[in-house]
Amino acid sequence: MKLKLALAAAVAALSVPSTAEAAYTITGYSFAPAAAITGNIQYTPTNLSLNVGIGRLNLTGKDQNNAAASFLTFCVDIFHTLTVPAQFDFAPVSTLIPDATKQTRLLTLVGMSNLLINNAANPTAKATTSAALQLAAWEIVNENTNSYGFNTGTFRSSGGNSDAARTLAMTYLNNITSGSWQAPTGQLKLFYSAHSQSQVLSAVPEPATWAMMIGGFGVVGASMRRKRAAGTVVTA
Repeated sequence: MKLKLALAAAVAALSVPSTAEAAYTITGYSFAPAAAITGNIQYTPTNLSLNVGIGRLNLTGKDQNNAAASFLTFCVDIFHTLTVPAQFDFAPVSTLIPDATKQTRLLTLVGMSNLLINNAANPTAKATTSAALQLAAWEIVNENTNSYGFNTGTFRSSGGNSDAARTLAMTYLNNITSGSWQAPTGQLKLFYSAHSQSQVLSAVPEPATWAMMIGGFGVVGASMRRKRAAGTVVTA
């Protein structure tokens, strides 16, 4: 099984992290929530351009003891195709994202993800929220200029049925950069694969801890009523 994401430019393969903590064999994946959000993403330094599906993924498989394992993830590697079966390991996020500011912003975003998706009013809203979170994650990881935006800079997105998700993603990014959202206490970790597509998940406080932080923005899921192989962004 393979996500049909073409590489527009050659990308050097990352070495397997020496700090890997555990090995998992991932044998399947699906959008979580189920999504029909699509769009184009671009990374301008390498002329990468992909038409993709966008949203959070649920990766499923087994651990070293053959016990079932499942992980909710967001893609942070738009340069590789998500293929299964594949071996994945937990590794420090610095393996792929060395910039400390990007790490903190990504932790802040992912820390909000469960609450935002759960608070979305209906399946369409949940899919749009999931897609917005994935788009914001790509923007944080891949934008190398001093400002965020999907029409300019090193990472761009357009087209498909993802206009609402891009608008919502910019709201998330503005909340992060303005300080309205703060990073939770927790550790962001990379779910790394040398031969597939690396993902990120975060061990952070659950929604109850975050409810007060959302404040007035907590109505986003309700008011917008409507957010990931290169990533979450996955087209079969």
